[in-house]
Amino acid sequence: MNGNIQHIFEALLSHLNTYENINITYLKTCVQLNTHATFLSIYTKRDRLELEFQLEREDNFFPIFMCQRISKNRVLHRVALGDLSEFDDQIKIWIDDAYCLIEKKATDN
Repeated sequence: MNGNIQHIFEALLSHLNTYENINITYLKTCVQLNTHATFLSIYTKRDRLELEFQLEREDNFFPIFMCQRISKNRVLHRVALGDLSEFDDQIKIWIDDAYCLIEKKATDN
């Protein structure tokens, strides 16, 4: 992992430390963050990080490069981050929303 990607990963983990009850699972292909279920997957590429998360809505605009409905109430999103400046407030909002979606589902059951 190059230095730029490492800085993005560290900033991402710093943001995620504000959440409660998250578990980080380091797999061969990605890093998964979950509470009751996975709310964020981080894939490392040579020159970027790719974040994958689910929302209740379809936000199909830049910097999202993949948006796919996977069920009636879930839309899978993918975002690529190649520079620390790309880890902005909008990315944080999407991650927060993905986390809250999983937490909401867990408290509804």
